[in-house]
Amino acid sequence: MKRLHQKLGLGTLGLVLLFPLLNNLPAVAQIANPLEIIAQAERPEIMLNLAVARKETKVTVEGEQVTWQELEDNTAVAPGDVLRYTIQGENKGTEPAQNLAVTQPIPAQMTYKLDSAKSESEAEISYSIDQGETFVAEPKIKITQEDGTVVESPAPAEVYTHIRWTFPTVTPELGAKATYEVQVQ
Repeated sequence: MKRLHQKLGLGTLGLVLLFPLLNNLPAVAQIANPLEIIAQAERPEIMLNLAVARKETKVTVEGEQVTWQELEDNTAVAPGDVLRYTIQGENKGTEPAQNLAVTQPIPAQMTYKLDSAKSESEAEISYSIDQGETFVAEPKIKITQEDGTVVESPAPAEVYTHIRWTFPTVTPELGAKATYEVQVQ
């Protein structure tokens, strides 16, 4: 009986050592689950593109004329320049994306221009003033008054750190687009 247990133990040990090797065989690894393939084919595939343009203002007899000059990578900007970031989202999949959240940090050395965040796709826009930890539609800061009472006040542009757009639906036909402006410090 002891001999039988030893043989069973060695056989079990052999299977335990052989099983992981069987799972790593190329023929086994290439067998795909048909339901998984169908699910992958039907899901949305979002591609995002970020572009930046500098505001150019010309004074003419008719008044100020504003244009936006697209900037290439590593273009120098100067303090006081106003930049517009455009996020273009394209759904290359076959199904709509639901509740797509796109978060954009405010670049270092720049200040968000209040009320400049827009969306052509009716996205819900929220902001963070705590490095992206929390997002709200109207950020507030607490200010301690001379008498010791604390009041909440709208957050100044200088403390905004991130912007988030939540698009309810991004279809392959329409995509998504959002913009915001900053001023170089």
